[in-house]
Amino acid sequence: MVIVIGMYKVSLYKATLIGNNNWQHIGEMIYEFVVDLILEQVGKPGILFFPFIMSLFLFVLTLNVMGLIPLSFTVTGQLLVTFTLAITIMIGITIWGFRIHGIKFLNIFVPSGIEPWLLPLLVFIEIMSYVLRPISLAVRLFANMLAGHLLIHIIGVAAIYLMQFYFIGILPWICVIAFMFLELGIAFLQAYVFVLLTLIYIANIINLH
Repeated sequence: MVIVIGMYKVSLYKATLIGNNNWQHIGEMIYEFVVDLILEQVGKPGILFFPFIMSLFLFVLTLNVMGLIPLSFTVTGQLLVTFTLAITIMIGITIWGFRIHGIKFLNIFVPSGIEPWLLPLLVFIEIMSYVLRPISLAVRLFANMLAGHLLIHIIGVAAIYLMQFYFIGILPWICVIAFMFLELGIAFLQAYVFVLLTLIYIANIINLH
């Protein structure tokens, strides 16, 4: 993650020396996108998390896009990687929740306005839901990236095989390129969803609901 953010900062620094260019515009667009997302999901208190969310978004997006390079390794298509990232995030924001709320942080597991006889069951459900969050966060990213890259691999192998049939021409490779662009959009979308869910979890901890 440090390498990814370092590359991003170097590109922005060069952009400021050169003046207005495409890299600078892209950097400004990403900055505004992340800030707007934080304000929408968390509000002004969430600006505290801007460095973390910006780093997380660029990190996941870069790994997703790198997996599209031929003969490369799809890091986010490995469940161990995505789960480690997700569990680290959940542990970090949980510690932060106890830091700002103290023991009152446990109120996040206690729904309000519930009949006393239902409370134990609902508290158990809330705790299980909280514990399973990193699993759902990890599996969502892992499954989408793995499925997309496997599809491109299968289509690529089929395209190589179909090259022997001259009447088909370049049609298989057009399909490969089309799916590559589709997967590029999915790479951005999955980075967005990963960061969005992280912000929702942060908002839940801030507001204790």
